[in-house]
Amino acid sequence: MQLLPEPLTGKITPGKITPGKITLAVVPRRDIQPLLGMAARLALNAPLRVLDGGNCFNAYIVAQALRQQTQDVEAALERIHVSRAFTCYQMVTLLDETEAIPAATAVLDLLATFRDENVPLAERQRLLGHCLGRLERLAAAAPLLVSASPDGGPPMSRQHGQRQSPTGDELLVRLEKAADQVWRFGTPPTMVQLRLW
Repeated sequence: MQLLPEPLTGKITPGKITPGKITLAVVPRRDIQPLLGMAARLALNAPLRVLDGGNCFNAYIVAQALRQQTQDVEAALERIHVSRAFTCYQMVTLLDETEAIPAATAVLDLLATFRDENVPLAERQRLLGHCLGRLERLAAAAPLLVSASPDGGPPMSRQHGQRQSPTGDELLVRLEKAADQVWRFGTPPTMVQLRLW
């Protein structure tokens, strides 16, 4: 697994997305815009399939990124096919129905659909395992970029003093272990000067 340092500028300048490997970008939702620009570059000359789990694909941002790289923005936008999933079950279906063909795929905010505390944790973990197998199949055929937010999930609910939902970190750790290369991005932390007296 290749870990690239988090850039201090917040600008995404990752290495190459390699076919045969699952490339995971850990990006806070508020910083997704550069990742969409990266998706735009994938669509410059070839089809791009976007499977959106966090409802974060913004065609306007993608069009702006394309305008900086080509004059034929419409043709590039037509090469992008977007499908959205709003539950973990829908994400499983999307990945099952996406053919392993030589076309780049971007799976945006995959874990957003797995942070639903109404679905039992064991079921979410089982479904994520199924999805990881599908991601391997897609990566074998063409470039695959998966993003996940480190922002965590909904607040944990407690019933009879037992934890009902993971913080989101457990799912992210599992996804990172399955990835061949992991890129971490985000805005730099705010510097705070401490008073000594």
